[in-house]
Amino acid sequence: MKLLSQLSRITTPGRAFIPQIDGLRFIAIMSVIAFHVRAICSFHLRASAEGTTIEGDPVNDIFSIGHLGVQLFFAISGFILCLPFARCWLAGEKRVSLGGYYLRRVTRIEPPYIIHLALLFVLCALVLHRQPAQAAHFQQAGWFSYTVKHICASLFYSNGFIFAKHPYPNIVLWSLEVEVQFYLLAPLLAQVFKLKDIWLRRSVMLAAIALLPLAAGPIANWLGNPYLAGYSLLGNLQYFLVGFLLADWQVTAKGPVPRNLIWDCLLVLNGVVLVVFRNDQWMGYALPGFMGICCVVAFKGTWTFRILGHPWIATIGGMCYTIYMYHWLMISMLIRPAIHLQTHILWLDLLILFVVMSAVIIPVCAVLFFAFERPFMRRDWPAKFWQKLGGKASA
Repeated sequence: MKLLSQLSRITTPGRAFIPQIDGLRFIAIMSVIAFHVRAICSFHLRASAEGTTIEGDPVNDIFSIGHLGVQLFFAISGFILCLPFARCWLAGEKRVSLGGYYLRRVTRIEPPYIIHLALLFVLCALVLHRQPAQAAHFQQAGWFSYTVKHICASLFYSNGFIFAKHPYPNIVLWSLEVEVQFYLLAPLLAQVFKLKDIWLRRSVMLAAIALLPLAAGPIANWLGNPYLAGYSLLGNLQYFLVGFLLADWQVTAKGPVPRNLIWDCLLVLNGVVLVVFRNDQWMGYALPGFMGICCVVAFKGTWTFRILGHPWIATIGGMCYTIYMYHWLMISMLIRPAIHLQTHILWLDLLILFVVMSAVIIPVCAVLFFAFERPFMRRDWPAKFWQKLGGKASA
């Protein structure tokens, strides 16, 4: 239990801790890890991710929808960030300070992110510069300017706007750019909770969720940057709004939430439909609904509620920010020694590599979380930092 307390997230005083939300984060981050294990390992196993050699394999098919963990993260962020605004305007609770809101975002997410970018620069200088596969770095005189240009773009969460492609050298950082775009606009979007009529309010949100996927592509093309249609807030706002609906439901719900095994069964059915119809065109428009089902079942499913609330599940989910930033790089490094575990049975290889890599990624990221993220979860760390700095200056 002492280890759990050392690794658990630090919540803001006065805020209720909802373990099921961190349980959902666990599902999301493990799904993303599975997806990237599949993508990277399939390449090294000499089977193309699009080839007929792996299509139809059950484990491959399940892992192939792991990228939807990112959309689940977006829905969770929408719920967490708009919840105080919903409570203010729908339940008459304390008004949200915009200055405090933005300051908290900066002091909470920026330090671990900046540390990560600094480590990426070291990686480029000491490792990628010596790898032939890294054409932009390998023995290139301009590797320094190339690295600085891309990392600086990531520092200001503008890589997608500038280069219209995933960040380099850590491609998964694209979703953090989307998150920050949402953070900036969340107080404005949360004005929807000022609508007192519950059906009008929810109808506005549902209409936006339905229409945004249709509008994202044309708007991105009009802006001259098609990348933005899928990898910016423009192409993902509908998932954050699912979190808005969840917050609306929780704030306006009367009495305890009843739980039933039927909801657990619905979650299983939800997963089966996602796997079977993952390549169908209509799925892109239906995905917000599937994300919403996952979120609702976390509270209404009998077994889902218990499992997601388990201390270890919630604790690992609470470390998702660190795990997300580092997992892709770790998989890329671990595949070289782990490939020797290959059995030449694809489903078994994917399961073995997923288990082995997760067993390494989670403990290592737990250490990184404890060192580089958890200290910045304390709301008063800037004040204590400047106080110590002033004391040392005086001494």
